Amino acid sequence: MAGSYATKCAGDNVTNTSTKDESLYGMLTEALPGFLISDFLKCQRLPSLPSIALRILRLTQSSKATINDVADTIEHDPALTTRLISLANSVHHTRSASLTQTCLEAIQRLGLDATLTVVLSFNLFQYPSKGPQHTHIWRRSIMSALIARQLAEQACPKQAGNAFTAALLQDIGILALSATYPEQADELYSDSAISHTQLIEEEQRYFGGDHTVIGAWLAAKWGLPSAMVNTIRFSHARYQSDSLMEMCVRLSGPTADACLSSAPEEQLAILIADISTTADVPSLSFKSVLQEVQPKMELITKTLMIDTPAAIDPKELLENAQQLLLNHTLILNSRREAQHKALTMLRKGYSDPDGFNKNISFKKLNKQSRTQS
Repeated sequence: MAGSYATKCAGDNVTNTSTKDESLYGMLTEALPGFLISDFLKCQRLPSLPSIALRILRLTQSSKATINDVADTIEHDPALTTRLISLANSVHHTRSASLTQTCLEAIQRLGLDATLTVVLSFNLFQYPSKGPQHTHIWRRSIMSALIARQLAEQACPKQAGNAFTAALLQDIGILALSATYPEQADELYSDSAISHTQLIEEEQRYFGGDHTVIGAWLAAKWGLPSAMVNTIRFSHARYQSDSLMEMCVRLSGPTADACLSSAPEEQLAILIADISTTADVPSLSFKSVLQEVQPKMELITKTLMIDTPAAIDPKELLENAQQLLLNHTLILNSRREAQHKALTMLRKGYSDPDGFNKNISFKKLNKQSRTQS
């Protein structure tokens, strides 16, 4: 029974949610087992976002906000400001540049995507898991966010920032489960090779709810916009969506999984085949997406001091994936052709049994003659 995994966390850590959509929050609360909600609200380590982080999130989603606006907001948090300046002045960023002295200079050097990632990691990853799954989850989130942005740049440029943020937060439900049920989470998330579809099934079995609903509930609790909450809620649904931004987020996770897997060509071939059979998914250039993501992924992971994924050659990766897909298609076509011929022969036998039997007898006789000779 899912409830048997409930472990209590003392204390209370309720984020200020005065601006949250109460109706949506209530609906998501009802969608989860009562013991989960109770344990989440009692857990001191439940991921939370302070008001400054929420303001930064909203600024990065606004087309009118400037880097100066973001810097002014971050400067209200001295610890976060110090962290950003320190990261910007790390060896990786100062090989050929002068030292950064202000928050604005740090943001300009890191870029908005890296800055937002640092802000969220500063608040959401204060209690890291001891296992390697912690790094895998965060690395997947970062790569998904970068992929979602690049896909959105092609499909819906004005919503690229929203796509980045939603993809970055799509797995926050895993953080909530890890904080509240650390032992069970370590067991569940220890296998990084397990697919997200299987993971959701296991979460349902363990806890009676999966990390997409939990992540959406957490986002609603923080007071994030309803559109962002719903994008997180359906981030692992099928690719087609009325919203191009949501579609980009839904594609980002499987693409990141393919790139981070031990057999990226095979996984990418499966993904491309799946997308090709899905209606209403526009033509997208994965080559340009991966070319843009690779250097940014390296920069952000080094900035956050987490393991950088193995380098990939986007052109070679896609060519190999497409070749695998072509080979698979040829094999399928060959099998279909053989099945069609066999079916044709059977139909011919039913329509002309005498001729069909004569043909079979002739083949048997011919085979016997060759054997005797």
